[in-house]
Amino acid sequence: MLFKKPFLKTTLKASVAAIALSATQMAFAKTDKERIQALEEKVEALMQMLEQQAPQKAKQIQAAESKASQSSADSSHSSSGYGVHLGGYGELKANFINGNDEDINGESNEVRGLNFHRLVVFMGYDFSPKARFVSELEIEHVVASASKAGVVEIEQAYLEFDLVDDKSQQLRTGIILMPVGVVNEVHEPATFYGVERPIIETTLLPSTWWAGGVMYSQRFDSGISYDLFLSEGLKTSSSDPFNIKAGKQKTTSSAGQGGKADITNLATTGRIKYTGTAGLELSAYAQYQPDLDQGASGDWADSATMLGGHAIYQMGDWKATALYTRWDLEGDAAEILEQDVQQGGYVELSYKPYEKVGLFARHSEWSKKEGEDANQTDFGVNYWPYPEIVFKADFQVMNEYATRDTDRNILTEAKAFNLGMGYHF
Repeated sequence: MLFKKPFLKTTLKASVAAIALSATQMAFAKTDKERIQALEEKVEALMQMLEQQAPQKAKQIQAAESKASQSSADSSHSSSGYGVHLGGYGELKANFINGNDEDINGESNEVRGLNFHRLVVFMGYDFSPKARFVSELEIEHVVASASKAGVVEIEQAYLEFDLVDDKSQQLRTGIILMPVGVVNEVHEPATFYGVERPIIETTLLPSTWWAGGVMYSQRFDSGISYDLFLSEGLKTSSSDPFNIKAGKQKTTSSAGQGGKADITNLATTGRIKYTGTAGLELSAYAQYQPDLDQGASGDWADSATMLGGHAIYQMGDWKATALYTRWDLEGDAAEILEQDVQQGGYVELSYKPYEKVGLFARHSEWSKKEGEDANQTDFGVNYWPYPEIVFKADFQVMNEYATRDTDRNILTEAKAFNLGMGYHF
């Protein structure tokens, strides 16, 4: 026999296995082909569906991209500070004043008054990263009418331009706050102690003091900055020719005079400030105008020069402030009336034992006429439930010359207790 049985058996097994493998491969090949064909049919169906929906999808994609682009632009807009800005502040005061039993006219010296003193609205607009508009509209004493004490005033309305990218040089033009004193530029109620502003800064530095003009400012990395302001000057009247506060023109005129501030003689104001040391601020300022009555026919006043300065130092919870200012009024009339030198100052010490509570004491002395030396002492407490909201209580002691500068119609020594609330946003 040519082949043995084991070999034949093995060969038969191998042949059967080969046939089975071939059949399996043929079955798999057929299955794969069907699968591929099915996938091709599905892809074709999807392509047709996409082609039908393409216009609608394109619109949706375009809308989504537009929304994302706008959102990005808005975010950039907001972070850059572009657009309209709104803000404001207000303050309510209650005053309880006790003078001597009677004043020099035989009238009672007790005053009990409630006054929503100010409601102020800020509005600004950024034209670009380098140009903006700033304004402040104020209503005082609630109602402004012929029969009420209120007034409506524009205290700021100016354009501001950054002359360099880092804002270290700026130009302003319009109605601008005078760069003098501590509170004239920043006087929101929550930023200072006491129900009333420091009296030196409402008499000799007649806060809030603004004027129309042009101001150039520059600051340096060392902490030094300066401002130069060319503006309308003061214009006093023949009935009270050397009253600095009454001489503010407020970029307008008396009724019936055309509504224009008199700029026959402009005022020049300058300030230099240093803030390069932590907790320390030093500032000096000056103003000069060649004619205090703006060339009036009566010629009751000549030139006026103001010099002043302040220092503020904060160390931990303690803060000390000192301010001094002086006016020199030229001319024979000022000298005869003993009002040619008007000067004064104050010192203030405050302490914040808690984040929301602050205590203060302030002493002020000033004279607007030789021999009439006014003095006033204030002390009290501020409570801030939030940084922008404040409640205040203070006590004041005034001599007879101080009471004449409070607009309270008291002509004797007096003591006052004051309550107030204020806010800004």
